[in-house]
Amino acid sequence: MEISTNKGAIQNKLIEQIKQSISSNRSIADELAELLNVSIDSAYRRIRGETALTIDEVSKICNHYRIPFEYAGIPKENGNSVIFNYNHLSDKNDSFKKYLNKICYDLKRIKSTDSKEIIFAAEDAPLFHHFCFEKLTAFKLFYWSRSILNNPNFEEKKFDENAISEELKIIAKEIYEYYLQIPSTEIWTEDTLNTTLKQVEYYWDSGLFKSKEEVLIILEEMVLMIKKIEVQAAQGYKFKGNNPNTSEKEKYKLYQSDLMIGNNCILIKIATTRNVYLSHNTFNAIVTTNSDFCDETENWLNNLIKKSILISGVSEKQRFRFFKILYEKIEKVRNRIKN
Repeated sequence: MEISTNKGAIQNKLIEQIKQSISSNRSIADELAELLNVSIDSAYRRIRGETALTIDEVSKICNHYRIPFEYAGIPKENGNSVIFNYNHLSDKNDSFKKYLNKICYDLKRIKSTDSKEIIFAAEDAPLFHHFCFEKLTAFKLFYWSRSILNNPNFEEKKFDENAISEELKIIAKEIYEYYLQIPSTEIWTEDTLNTTLKQVEYYWDSGLFKSKEEVLIILEEMVLMIKKIEVQAAQGYKFKGNNPNTSEKEKYKLYQSDLMIGNNCILIKIATTRNVYLSHNTFNAIVTTNSDFCDETENWLNNLIKKSILISGVSEKQRFRFFKILYEKIEKVRNRIKN
């Protein structure tokens, strides 16, 4: 079955959306040929409108590039119904790897476009930041695998960073590196660190650490994570490693909110396309491109920002006070474990 193109207008509009979703130095013909598993010549015929896209092809394109279905001539959801996609997770090792690979691929695609931005209302510390530090990365991946996904390979184990495959660690590192290359706005509260700290405390109280030294290293890496975020906030941009004087810089805005956020919410803006990610089952997310939902989410984020304090680049005194609270939270847990 082929879609009705209305003399090619709908298909042309969809092709234009694809062009805005890929890097300017990437061939749209190569993209379509790879995605639809057709020849380059067949891809060009679809681009020129000589061959109509099938329903299956439209579905692949819209899901792959997170393009709203209404751009393909498919009516958007009626009333209060909104379609969400999500990555199904199970207790199998390859399921978690596919999940991380999908995040990595999405960030790589966003990074490659000319116009992009991530706006993150952070009920919990964004996972990207954890992936800058080896022990902290291993802890988060281990916790998710054992305590959330109930992977049987971790069932009887105490925390062991060697239980996490090098492949997963490499993917996590790539996720962080792509994140650094995308302009971002983050909204934090004083409670944003609580989830990770509670996870560390839970494992300590449950005897799931092999030694006190091990948990103290993780807490020290949390301090380093916060220090880097603080420096990035002061500079107003992200940077690789520990040197803020790098030539590769992407804008970083950090806001402090006194209002409860309630749930991790991410708005991805790529040219004229928008995606909303909402946290689901601890660290997974459900995703929609529904235009009405994206409008409402963007308005909510803008209102939240208006009621928050910008602590990046300016407001040195307020920034110092905010990060002091975060350091004190970590120190409180560290003192409890030391004693």
